[in-house]
Amino acid sequence: MSEGEVGSIDAGPVRHGFQEVGELRLHRLHVGDDAEGGRGSAPPLVCIHGVTGHAWMWLETARAMGRPVVAVDMRGHGDSQWSGSRSYRTDDHVADLSGVLDALGFDQVDLAGSSWGGLVALAYAAANPDRVRALALVDLEPSFEQGETDLFPRPRSFTTHAEAREWERQNNPHAPDSMVEVMAAFGTRPAPGGGLERKHDPYFFERWPFRSDDRWDELRGLKLPVLVAHAEQTWVRGEVADRMAAETGDGRVVHLKDSGHLIPVEQPMVLAQTLRDFLGEG
Repeated sequence: MSEGEVGSIDAGPVRHGFQEVGELRLHRLHVGDDAEGGRGSAPPLVCIHGVTGHAWMWLETARAMGRPVVAVDMRGHGDSQWSGSRSYRTDDHVADLSGVLDALGFDQVDLAGSSWGGLVALAYAAANPDRVRALALVDLEPSFEQGETDLFPRPRSFTTHAEAREWERQNNPHAPDSMVEVMAAFGTRPAPGGGLERKHDPYFFERWPFRSDDRWDELRGLKLPVLVAHAEQTWVRGEVADRMAAETGDGRVVHLKDSGHLIPVEQPMVLAQTLRDFLGEG
């Protein structure tokens, strides 16, 4: 790719959807043919990103699934509306997810959540056991030793697209070039006065509310198949991933090599095959 060139992104077939839940307009992506419903007897697969992420991070995983997938932008992220009251607790996102699924008319879904999105998926499944067939928890721990404001520095803006791309490459070293381009292009927008800014509420530069979560009891109470996908190059501890799978009634764990924390970005095809095997479609 030449200096200053922005790579071509093959995003099809993708449709955009918006839904008002409460006072917020929430955005989602429908990936694959007939993305309103499941294929055959399988329910739709619904995917949820983590903090400072966006629905597009699931693009290549979703396209490789061979079934309809819906990826949502959580409130305050991507093309979903920000909360003026900064209501960003995990339970706020769970209520949003419930509203979106109700509006789409999905009686039952498979859920996959990455990091904070996994906590949202876990909490939704615990509260709605009849509406979730299977749950995939992608690189997360159910509780935290760090506080809500114990964050690491990250850039708020970029001068050029190439700068945004380089930041994504450094943070996702195993990712295919196509996903680095997706993360840089769809994770930023033009900033007032020039340059590019991150496409999420600046609140998340200050605080990560999920750090106060403790979802172990909800995990132990699940009565459905649970996949725990763990990246081997991540802050998530392998022994915690093993414990998560062991403490569910029907859990299994997979440790994925050559991946950091954002598995859908760094190893989208491996994750897709792992999900297909787990969901009985491999």
